[in-house]
Amino acid sequence: MRTLGIVAVTASLLLPAGVHQAQAVQRLMDVRQVPTDTLRDVALAAFEQGRPVIYYNPVLMQRVGPELETYFFAHEYGHIRYGHTGAALAAGEGDLGALRVRQELEADCYAAATLAESHPESVDAAIQFFTRMGPFRFDPWHPSGAQRAAKILACLPDSARPTNASDSTVASGSSVGRGVVAAAEHEVSPN
Repeated sequence: MRTLGIVAVTASLLLPAGVHQAQAVQRLMDVRQVPTDTLRDVALAAFEQGRPVIYYNPVLMQRVGPELETYFFAHEYGHIRYGHTGAALAAGEGDLGALRVRQELEADCYAAATLAESHPESVDAAIQFFTRMGPFRFDPWHPSGAQRAAKILACLPDSARPTNASDSTVASGSSVGRGVVAAAEHEVSPN
């Protein structure tokens, strides 16, 4: 299954960092994935009884295609990795909307960094998807598409980053259109 590959990549990225990181790897490896066609979003991460769960809508996942499916699962793993669910939301200071936007961008960054080398086509698909969204936001808790595309670009490792806004080739071999890079970099500077 494609998501098993995401877990393996995630685990390999986290292992060298120490005991705390090893606990995060275990948490990522223990993730249950639960399909539910009643979910109004593509996917969401939660903790139930101390265990991480990703709920996903298989109908919507099928509609977005395999590249975005891989990206969206990696994004949800980012939420789990950083503990963006449950008590982490209640413990936040200040504006809940701003906190959630920041967390969405952090999860996007995690997905981009995790998939850049192993699944560059998924990162490319996400950049194109969010760039097409432009200033649109699904709700007050999600950044605009342009913000998300810019954050993904900013989080790419140097080996996968376009050399400049007019270059349409990502070093890893994936193709990012000139308009995608230029629009995302021009619209919003990364957080």
